[in-house]
Amino acid sequence: MSLEAVSGSVVRSLLDPGSPVRPHYEDLAARLLSLEEIHSVVVTSSEPGAGRTSVCVGLAGAVAGMGRRAAVVDCNLEDPQLHRVLGEPNFVGLTSGLEGDKPLEQYGHEVAPGLLVVPTGLLPPDPASRLEHERLVETVRSLEGGRDLVLIDGPVAGGVLSSPNLSGGFDGVLLVVHASRTPKSLARETTDDLLEAGTNLLGVVLNGC
Repeated sequence: MSLEAVSGSVVRSLLDPGSPVRPHYEDLAARLLSLEEIHSVVVTSSEPGAGRTSVCVGLAGAVAGMGRRAAVVDCNLEDPQLHRVLGEPNFVGLTSGLEGDKPLEQYGHEVAPGLLVVPTGLLPPDPASRLEHERLVETVRSLEGGRDLVLIDGPVAGGVLSSPNLSGGFDGVLLVVHASRTPKSLARETTDDLLEAGTNLLGVVLNGC
């Protein structure tokens, strides 16, 4: 699957049904939605800058555009991007849901009909350890009750592999690689690492062609 890499405010254009890359995202969305056992997917990459967040937004936008319901949750606590690229606030979000008594959905923003985004919220001093919060998987997966697909905007693959919650707590993993930035050897190595760790690697998204 080849998708155009985008960043910054341009990510919002992925929510436009007329976006030239929308058909690619719709194809990927249809494949994921056809897998009845897949409800929550961690999106990772071999290295920073490959386009994890844009893939999450484009894919979720395609799901919503098909009349279904999707959510994107920013679990990249070391370097959160979701709120930045969408121009949304980050006062509340995932960390609020982990510590609060309200459903996680109430800490998100509906950026398009059927599309909920949940930023990280205020970051603690030890963001990496928060990924191993005992309620993280339960809190994120609670969104599955009202959403057809929940996408977790995760850290790079090393961060996913070092987190049992991210590597094994959800239904699958998508690996994003960039056509011009990701060395082929690194892409192969990351793929092997994810498979050897026992993650359910659903596929590789090639960005930037």
